[in-house]
Amino acid sequence: MDELPLLVGSGDIARALGVTRQAVDHRLRSDPAAPAAAGVVNRTSAWNGTRIWWREDVDRWLNLEPDRWHRLLASTARSG
Repeated sequence: MDELPLLVGSGDIARALGVTRQAVDHRLRSDPAAPAAAGVVNRTSAWNGTRIWWREDVDRWLNLEPDRWHRLLASTARSG
């Protein structure tokens, strides 16, 4: 699993940063520099769905290095 994801959710961002998903959601909603969501997946009549972002937009926003995502993918593969 060497390819980096193109789209990430708040849970992915939280794992990359080592914080809670709630902390990421708060920052995404309150930081005017935060990227807009690329879209929403899994939306139903009873659920607003899950917002997703382009990983490159998140990288620029948080100044993340691709190596951080590689480490996240490696740890997920080992635990999965």
